[in-house]
Amino acid sequence: MTIGIQSEPAPIMVMPPVFKRTSLSTLFVQSPEISLKKGKVIFSGHNGHQHVYLVTKGMVKLYSYHDGKEMMEDYFLKGELINCHIFSTNERTDLVAETMSQSTCIRKLPVQSFRQAIEHDPLLYKEILTSISNSLERTQERLRRLTLLDSRKRIIHFLLSHTKKAGRRVGYEFVIKPAITHKEMGTIAGTSRQTATTVLNELRSKGIIHFNRSYIIVRNLEALEAVAGIKS
Repeated sequence: MTIGIQSEPAPIMVMPPVFKRTSLSTLFVQSPEISLKKGKVIFSGHNGHQHVYLVTKGMVKLYSYHDGKEMMEDYFLKGELINCHIFSTNERTDLVAETMSQSTCIRKLPVQSFRQAIEHDPLLYKEILTSISNSLERTQERLRRLTLLDSRKRIIHFLLSHTKKAGRRVGYEFVIKPAITHKEMGTIAGTSRQTATTVLNELRSKGIIHFNRSYIIVRNLEALEAVAGIKS
C-alpha cells in the first residue's frame, strides 16, 4: 500500500528590516527623530538601560554625581552613539544623559533590538566596538589631562581636541557651531567657568580664536597647537 504524503513548501523566513542594517545611521533610520531643548534629561538611573541612542543633531553630555557634584563622563556629537556601557555586565545606574545644545535631536532603539541586530551583523558589531573604543580613548585622555596639566592647559587641550572633533573647516579656519558654553567647557576640562573665560579671552586677544554665543572660530590651528605645547 502506498501512502501519499502531500508536501508543503517551507515558509520563507523574512529577516526583520532592522537586522539588515550595516551601519549605525541606517540602523536607527526607522526610529522617529526626537527634538529636544537644551538642558533636557534624556535618561537617568535605571531607565537608561532601556534604549540605545544616536545623536543626529547637537550635543549631549553624560555625567554622574559624586558628593553632590556633577562629574562629566563623556560628551557626544552628531553621529555618535550613547549607551555603550549597556554591553558591560556591571551596569551603571548613576549616569545621566542631558542635552547641551539648544537644538538637539536623537533617535532611540530598544536595547534588545539593538543587541539582536549586532548578533546578526558582524560589520555592525565592528562599528559598535569602534564607538566604544573612541569613548574609552576620550575618557583616558581626559584623565591624563587632569593628572598632568594645569587648569589653563586643560582648557586649551580640550578646545584643540573639540575643534578637531566638531569643527567644520572653512578655508584655513575651523568653525564650531553651536558654541559650547564657558561653563560646559570648564566642566568637561575639570576646571571652572572663570578659568575657561580667562583662557578664551587670552586666545582671542592673540588672534588665535574668535567667539560669541553662537559659534567659535579657530583662526589658526597651528598657533593653538603651539600654545597647547603640541608640535605639528
